[in-house]
Amino acid sequence: MTNSNSDTRQSLLMQVTRAGFALDDAQLFLDTHPCDPGAMAYFQQMSGAYKEAVKAYSAQFGPLIAALNSDTAYWSWISDPWPWEGGMN
Repeated sequence: MTNSNSDTRQSLLMQVTRAGFALDDAQLFLDTHPCDPGAMAYFQQMSGAYKEAVKAYSAQFGPLIAALNSDTAYWSWISDPWPWEGGMN
């Protein structure tokens, strides 16, 4: 994997991580403030950001989780090297 490709992968993965954290945080807040319209709007915004980040990552580097594997003819979940084989570097 080239350095540029690795940088892109790390950047997209960071977007997924940040949006996922914000989404989880909003969910926890809504557990105690279920009628807060601002919190609900933020949750919806972060939900969209998370879905877009996962979509962008998956389009370039394959599914983040096995359940997102959309290829019906090939099990692409396993096609990249494992971390101990130099994957994700």
